[in-house]
Amino acid sequence: MATVVGFRHGMVENPNGVIYARLPGFPLAAAGLEQAERLGKLLATAPVSAVYASPLDRAMQTARALAEPHGLDVIPDERLIEWSFWVRWAGTSWADLPTREPEVAAYESDPAGANPKDPLPRVAARVLEWAREAGTEHDGVVFGVSHEAPLAAAYVVGRGMDFGSFRGVNVPLLGAVRLEPGPPELVDPVAVLHC
Repeated sequence: MATVVGFRHGMVENPNGVIYARLPGFPLAAAGLEQAERLGKLLATAPVSAVYASPLDRAMQTARALAEPHGLDVIPDERLIEWSFWVRWAGTSWADLPTREPEVAAYESDPAGANPKDPLPRVAARVLEWAREAGTEHDGVVFGVSHEAPLAAAYVVGRGMDFGSFRGVNVPLLGAVRLEPGPPELVDPVAVLHC
């Protein structure tokens, strides 16, 4: 069984500070791409056998930077896509978000139930399902590039935590969660994969 590590994508080119959610475009910023390529080089000696990614541009670019040192192609997987909660505001400036008080208040008080069409427990389940499958299909190490909310949700569910703690789980840009073997753990991928 492989060790499966989920990464959050790198810094995005977003000069107008909009909520990009699942909008097409929004590639990595130049600095984000440089950081992802640097991380890929740091992880070049890890026994990586597969790299998966959310189909969104920022995740695919990050995944390519992690896959390139291993001569691997990136495998897109919809289960790693961004949580759909923010889609309703896609293209809106973050500065304008507080004007939509009821939805924001619902997210702040009950993130798990804030989006009944795509509840966070279901988001976590799809990410954890992907990790289990990838772990059994490959040897060595498998990378998957996703987004903060899906990785944080997988962390919460995989550790048996309450979703009241969801907003306190921080997966920084290019941060990592070891998903398999479980329970999930926030990790420094360079330290973990080179032990």
